[in-house]
Amino acid sequence: MVEEVSFHNHRAIIAQIRREVYTTGLIHEIDEFDEVAHHFALFNSKREITGVIRVLRSDEVPRLELQSESDAQELVFPQNGLLMEVSRGCARKSITGMPLMQLAMAMQEYARKQKAAHVVTKSGKRLLPLYQSMGFRVFGKPFYSDWFDDRKTGLMSIPIIYDFVKPGHVPKVVVPQPQQHEEEEVLVW
Repeated sequence: MVEEVSFHNHRAIIAQIRREVYTTGLIHEIDEFDEVAHHFALFNSKREITGVIRVLRSDEVPRLELQSESDAQELVFPQNGLLMEVSRGCARKSITGMPLMQLAMAMQEYARKQKAAHVVTKSGKRLLPLYQSMGFRVFGKPFYSDWFDDRKTGLMSIPIIYDFVKPGHVPKVVVPQPQQHEEEEVLVW
């Protein structure tokens, strides 16, 4: 089960899980985006947190994490509607049941309920086919992330996007029209 959690109340477990999972070089376990992000946790049947993920909303922050990457400044982000960024998704390696997929699906559902027009994130080569099977598409060239030790490991981040609303589409505002009712015939005995 995935639930929204308070960052301040769960800061230590979020940092601990990130430290356990990001073994290829996470530069900071906690960063400047954590204070303003919506945090979610994956709970097992014993109500233990086994995975975490966060969401940034374009209507709540001046810049998303992807917009702050020094090697990704040429990325063009959609301007139509709410843009959400999902990041720092990680789950303990000792558990089963595809926890990253559970977190990803929960975030897609959250974004849909929040009426997001687009969801952006970054992926590595290994997980890219999984995201593409969910409807994500690549929207820029791979880059070295400022938040991971990518240059040392040689692993590059691939920017991907899911479009609830197609780029360039301006949603039509539907104004309800009064219903026309025909006169009903009433029979009286």
